Amino acid sequence: MNPSVAVVVLAYNNYADTAECLQSLRHVRYAPLRVFVVDNGSTDDTPGRVQSEHPEVTLVQTDRNLGVAGGFNAGIVPALYSGADYVCILNNDTTVTPDMIELLVLAGQADSRAAILMPKVLYYDDPGRIWSAGARYRRFPPAIVMRGLDCPDGGLFDVPTTLEFAPTCGLLIRCCAFERVGLFDDGYFFYYDDWDFSLQVRHAGLSIRYVPDARLYHKVSRTIQHRGRPPFFWRTWGSSAARFYRRFGHPAFFSALWHLGYLVLREGLRSGPSGAWHLLQGAVSSWRQPLTPPPPVPDEVYRV
Repeated sequence: MNPSVAVVVLAYNNYADTAECLQSLRHVRYAPLRVFVVDNGSTDDTPGRVQSEHPEVTLVQTDRNLGVAGGFNAGIVPALYSGADYVCILNNDTTVTPDMIELLVLAGQADSRAAILMPKVLYYDDPGRIWSAGARYRRFPPAIVMRGLDCPDGGLFDVPTTLEFAPTCGLLIRCCAFERVGLFDDGYFFYYDDWDFSLQVRHAGLSIRYVPDARLYHKVSRTIQHRGRPPFFWRTWGSSAARFYRRFGHPAFFSALWHLGYLVLREGLRSGPSGAWHLLQGAVSSWRQPLTPPPPVPDEVYRV
């Protein structure tokens, strides 16, 4: 019998995207498969339409927007209760190919150390171009950067490999990984939660595997514009960056100073001084807060 897979789709408004993602899952050639949709505090008609138009899925509703990490956790816990062997997490603005989950599971079954399996992520509106083939650390200028970003899908990133980091727009995660490292750190509202989880997994002696034959399409803009973003966006970005480098920087203070200094300078030049100032404010505010560990999986999961 195949390992069981629970899919967790994270939705926040934009029901049309959620519906298209769920429609693509209906064509997946894999069983057993169970789908959970986390409505992360939507203010539109997403919850009601999911229930009425997709009765095959399990709807999980939060009372507010918990952010990316907290929203995924809200679906991962019931997925673990369901007894799944793997959890596939998806943003609602993605669509999967019919064989994506099967190919990721096969790669996971072939490598018992592979805790995270990542597909090749292509632009939805330009499917011949890569958005991500994983991510790696760049020493100078200091940053974590996407592999294959904006490259043509011409074979350069067609070799399976072990990754340093994997973005969470679409991943298959072995359930035992959550037992080993805990859930996603909900201290990140957005940004760096995926880099944090990637490092937690690697520090636990597990690995991240890139599976290029598995494909995911992501509705992301190829030219993300940060200019004009509200202060909340910048402060959250700064807060997440500071949290990440406090936890993983060596040494923490000087690593954070090095990375955050570059980030503030870069975004100040790109988007203006206002965004850079709010980013710095978020970083300073985060540094003053206690650094709590990621939440553990509830003990009850392992007694079901």
